[in-house]
Amino acid sequence: MDFNDRARGSGPRNPRGGTGNTIKGPHSALTDYLQEIGVSRHFRERRRAEAAAAAAAAAAAATAQGQGQAQAQAQAQAQAQEQQLAPNQDEPGVDSADAALARDLQNEENVEAELEESGVGSSRMATRSRNRQQAAVVVAPIAEETIEAESTKGKGKGAARGKGKGKKKQKKDSDSESDFNKSDDEADQRAGLNRSSARKGGHIKSCEVCNKRFLQRGEHDETDRLLCPSCRRSVEKAQSEVSAVSKRARAVASGTAAPKRRRLKKTADGLLELEAGLPSLQDLCVRAIAKHVDQVESFGDISVQSLNKLCRIICKMRVLDENTMGLFLGAERTSVVLYDCTRLARDSLERIVEMSPNVQTLALEYCGRLDSGVLDAFGVGLTQLARVQLEGAFLVDDRAWAKFFRVAGPRLRSFQVRFSGFGPAAMRALITHCEGLEELRMSECTDFNDDCLGMLAAPLTETEEALQEPERLLRDAEKAEVAPWRPLARLKSLDLGHPHLAMSSATAMRVIRALGSQLRVLDLSGFKDIDDNFLLLGLAPHSGCLQELSLAECNSISVEAMRQFFAQGADATMGRGLVRLSLNRCYRLTDAVLHAVVRHSCSSLRSLDLNSVDDYLTEQGLLALAGLALPIEGEEMVSSAAVVKGCPYLEDIDLSWVRCTTDSVLEKVLEACGRLEKVKVYGCPEVSVFAPTRPGLSYVGRVCDTL
Repeated sequence: MDFNDRARGSGPRNPRGGTGNTIKGPHSALTDYLQEIGVSRHFRERRRAEAAAAAAAAAAAATAQGQGQAQAQAQAQAQAQEQQLAPNQDEPGVDSADAALARDLQNEENVEAELEESGVGSSRMATRSRNRQQAAVVVAPIAEETIEAESTKGKGKGAARGKGKGKKKQKKDSDSESDFNKSDDEADQRAGLNRSSARKGGHIKSCEVCNKRFLQRGEHDETDRLLCPSCRRSVEKAQSEVSAVSKRARAVASGTAAPKRRRLKKTADGLLELEAGLPSLQDLCVRAIAKHVDQVESFGDISVQSLNKLCRIICKMRVLDENTMGLFLGAERTSVVLYDCTRLARDSLERIVEMSPNVQTLALEYCGRLDSGVLDAFGVGLTQLARVQLEGAFLVDDRAWAKFFRVAGPRLRSFQVRFSGFGPAAMRALITHCEGLEELRMSECTDFNDDCLGMLAAPLTETEEALQEPERLLRDAEKAEVAPWRPLARLKSLDLGHPHLAMSSATAMRVIRALGSQLRVLDLSGFKDIDDNFLLLGLAPHSGCLQELSLAECNSISVEAMRQFFAQGADATMGRGLVRLSLNRCYRLTDAVLHAVVRHSCSSLRSLDLNSVDDYLTEQGLLALAGLALPIEGEEMVSSAAVVKGCPYLEDIDLSWVRCTTDSVLEKVLEACGRLEKVKVYGCPEVSVFAPTRPGLSYVGRVCDTL
């Protein structure tokens, strides 16, 4: 019975009545192909037996002819075996273990040849030579069959399984390896390259850049550099960056490139925002000094502008302390401005009196460690002090404020306090002793209430007069009679924005009637209780000199009252127009109000704040800034050109969160507003990178600039 009959299952049945090959294990396509052409296990066993017989005959002939001929024959067979296995090392389907065994045999042949020349162990070498010949004969058919199967079928899973079987057979037949090859295998394993890696195909190479060993699979192009994977990735990344730059340059040269995004570069100080490019020499010097301020002993002759810029940078970097504070003090200084005093202790603040006794302007921000004792030292020691600005002085109580005003109040011209207590006792002392005050700011003071606001107006009741009586007695102690109440006749600027406590509309109206006709700057931001009567009956008749107005978050005023207030621009009661106007978070503002604002202040408006005015405002209202307003429902308009002239002197506008702002609207506004320099567009998704631009104009908060 031949092999084909056995393969078809026609052999003798087993004891249970089945054929001899009824139970079969899993096999691959290569196994099926080998069975079809007659290559089977029995065929390989027969070939091995024939090879063993031939080896035995050759060994007997070698013994008869002499040790020299046997050695020559064995060496020739080993070389033939090595030539058969060496070319297959490049093929991924050939077992690399067979080639390793052939190399081991060749190494042992060389060692024994040396021993034979020295005349040591001739009988032992003959025995070992016969064993090597038998092993070589056993390995040769396996390699030959594997090569034949790979050349016929190609690569596949069956070839891999055949390699595994051959490797197991080789392990049984060959049991000797040289110490030299063993050390090489250990070195390869330490480098991450073992026989399993080589079995997948490839060559062990060395990188030309880092000299690291790696496995090179596939054919290597002679014109290409031999690089490991990590070095190759680095080279490819650099090449891609260079190609992108060259592609951009070609596009710019041909005129097909998209407009490049204009970015603002924020310097290390966090304050000098400049366009990307070369900074000025002054800015470079300022940055260098701020970076090494701990090594500077004195600034020398420096302008006030540069000194303030340095102070801002150093305060932003949080390095203003008792050591660096002395750089901004001196007997010749008439102005001391420190933007961050968080690291200045009480003793450091008192040094201002000693080192700068001639100060006329004192501005301290974040001065949380300034207490009543330091304020008393300022009032007594700074005899020429005329302007005071303190932010965060929450440790100073009303008694200390009152004492300070009694000492320094008559010479004060400007007083600004923010984030402090400042209750009724401090307010009474200010009204009584600061007669020459021109600028007053009391913003976000925790103890400032409606009674404090009422002290700015003339007292109406005996109770109010009694509250102010003690301060007038202290002021006129040397006189026999108490002088009557006198208002702040020189006051030009009043900022009462964002009070912590509620302010009534009636009290605010009293103050405006008393001081409104002389005010040029008025900030009532956060006065949520003022109503239409305050605006139409209080502010409108007494705002002839008003230039700057802030009604941010005053949502109790109706839209119609706001429109009527600005519609009186033609009357003499409203003066010549506003220079700065803030309607921040007046959510109910409409197009009609904005048209009235433009008609009233078109020839004087420099700054306009419309932040978050988004509920009812449309593109039609914004176009009024460009003089392109259309007739509005409910209004009689002769023609848009005759009614709205635009704002040609506008320099700064805040359109943040006004979502009707688009590129087309901004284009028309920029055409009419030739002096516009700064546009804030936070939260305006329709303003893209293609928004109109020109030299000197900057967009702040554009979405495309932050992505």
